[in-house]
Amino acid sequence: MNKILPIIICVFIGLQSFAPPVSPSIVNAIKTGNSGELAKFFDTSIELSVLGSEGAYSKSQAEQIIKTFFSKNTPTSFKIMHNGDSKNGTHYTIGNLTSSTAVYRVYIVYKDHLNSSLILELRVEKDE
Repeated sequence: MNKILPIIICVFIGLQSFAPPVSPSIVNAIKTGNSGELAKFFDTSIELSVLGSEGAYSKSQAEQIIKTFFSKNTPTSFKIMHNGDSKNGTHYTIGNLTSSTAVYRVYIVYKDHLNSSLILELRVEKDE
């Protein structure tokens, strides 16, 4: 029993550290530059930062900002680099978005909601 307890504790801690992956629909919307599809996953109010311009926006305002970004920076690929959990019960995904003009680092903070992901914060920064 003394040998099994440390194994059980390690397995339990290991299972808690795996963040659920962000919805494949979100990944596809970013990959294809589909702001309308991406906005379906926005919370009613979202913290948005796109190339240094940041604030709290309504779902529709955020969609327009992302639509403008995608129109100027047509995505060619999006690759997830890291997933994790935050202490407040949210999760995050960090990925690299390659566009027609540059490579951007994308940070997505989301929570689980009705078998999907609800985006609370989205940041797009130029990868230097």
